[in-house]
Amino acid sequence: MKRLSLILLLLFAAWGGLRAQPALTLLQKGYDLGSIPEDGGTVSRVYTFRNSGNADGTEPLVLLRVLTSCTCTKADISKKPVMPGQEGTVTVTYNPRRQHGAFNKAISIYTNVPGARYVVTLRGKVTVR
Repeated sequence: MKRLSLILLLLFAAWGGLRAQPALTLLQKGYDLGSIPEDGGTVSRVYTFRNSGNADGTEPLVLLRVLTSCTCTKADISKKPVMPGQEGTVTVTYNPRRQHGAFNKAISIYTNVPGARYVVTLRGKVTVR
């Protein structure tokens, strides 16, 4: 009886693992802002992604959180679940105030895809007038 229970448990676990999962595909992985003035105000870029999971039984893609590499960078995420084949956005805003020289910021995106972390970058150079 224990052996049958174990076999059924393993089969059930395998079936659950075979279910279609959402998949995030980034359409842009980075932006180069070039030279931007320190006193020019914030600069924003939109990163577009697609739920590239198979439409047959795939769950919607849900953005759970976004982490930026410093307080000078903020990120806003799509709040709605993204169905297979559909697109969503992450808007990243950089504040060059009190920053000088070259920068390269990493933005980590966490979703309902188990064990996955996606990273986009924003780089450029802050100039003083």
